[in-house]
Amino acid sequence: MKPDFRSRPHRDMGLGQNPAKTKSITEHLRLPHGQFPKSLNRPRAVRPLPQRSFANWLVPIGLVCLVLALQAGGEPVYEVLRYERAAVLGGQPWRLLSAHAVHLGWVHCLMNVGGLVLCAAFAAGTLSWRAWATAIVVLALGVGMLLLVASPRATNYAGLSGVLYGLFIWVLLPRARRGDRVALIVLVAILARIGWQMFHPPAEVQRALIGGEVMVEAHLYGALCALALCLWQGAWAYLRRA
Repeated sequence: MKPDFRSRPHRDMGLGQNPAKTKSITEHLRLPHGQFPKSLNRPRAVRPLPQRSFANWLVPIGLVCLVLALQAGGEPVYEVLRYERAAVLGGQPWRLLSAHAVHLGWVHCLMNVGGLVLCAAFAAGTLSWRAWATAIVVLALGVGMLLLVASPRATNYAGLSGVLYGLFIWVLLPRARRGDRVALIVLVAILARIGWQMFHPPAEVQRALIGGEVMVEAHLYGALCALALCLWQGAWAYLRRA
């Protein structure tokens, strides 16, 4: 039997009713080998960062000045403002906040000031002064309360490091979610360092450098408070859009 080469009715498949769609598909079929349609090569839209403003640097700059001024006040200022569990329970709750602004010595102070400057540089002036103020107060209170409730053996504490770890996570996590690889690498390194500190006691050199014990629990509490703050802010933004 000879094959039947007679023309058969053309099935439109819905393309003939839309010339633009037919043309688009025809152009895609004519692409050279190894190339993809432009619609597939489009980069994923990245959410823009907020506008930069000098006013957004005011809170970090103000905190740096405050920390340096209190350090210049010496031992009397340190004794009045440091976290002391017995004093807090005895009616001095301001120490839950003020303890983060005083330090064991100038080396300890300058290390944390340098970390705060680096953290503010990562934010690049894109976070408002209200956001900075809210984050610092929330993290300071959170770390102080967790030291009081979850670490009864921590009788004394001073330094910005617990809040600083939280600030780094608060700044870097949203940027990492936007696709910033540098922010992601630094964020992973900070979380890895906290994990390392929890299972390996600080070296004697580090204790001698800052002039006292390293309160690694405060670093962990700062990170946990920052994660909670990021979740709360993300949920609040979602509810406002809904």
